[in-house]
Amino acid sequence: MKKTGQIIIIDDDEDDRLIFEEILKSLNLPNEIILLSDSTEVIPFLQQEHIKPFMVISDINMPKMNGFELRDEILKDEMLTEKTLPFIFFTTVGSGYTVEEAFKRSIHGYFHKTSDMQRLTETLKEIVDYWCDAVVPEIE
Repeated sequence: MKKTGQIIIIDDDEDDRLIFEEILKSLNLPNEIILLSDSTEVIPFLQQEHIKPFMVISDINMPKMNGFELRDEILKDEMLTEKTLPFIFFTTVGSGYTVEEAFKRSIHGYFHKTSDMQRLTETLKEIVDYWCDAVVPEIE
């Protein structure tokens, strides 16, 4: 993980992508923020050599390929698994079954989207701060 690497937001909802981008920019982070709307384009995007994410934040409910299917595809490739540390779900879904299924896929966090901008900002800041302080392997 490159702590100055990209923060990748995967969400089919344009409003949600823009809200996440706005909040992350307000935190004055050095990281480039990349917004992806089509989950089927994520794997080829991540396979690019110059893409070295700081973190990946994904929705679960998406057309074509949902977040679970996306994570399953990433986990099939050791290089992508290492490259997407941390992989975090941010979603409106919150049932016990969904949370259990998410953590079966070796995710690094599961959070609920909220319309409370202050709470969402606080949560994103806590996540970024945690991973900035965390000791993790450096992936070249």
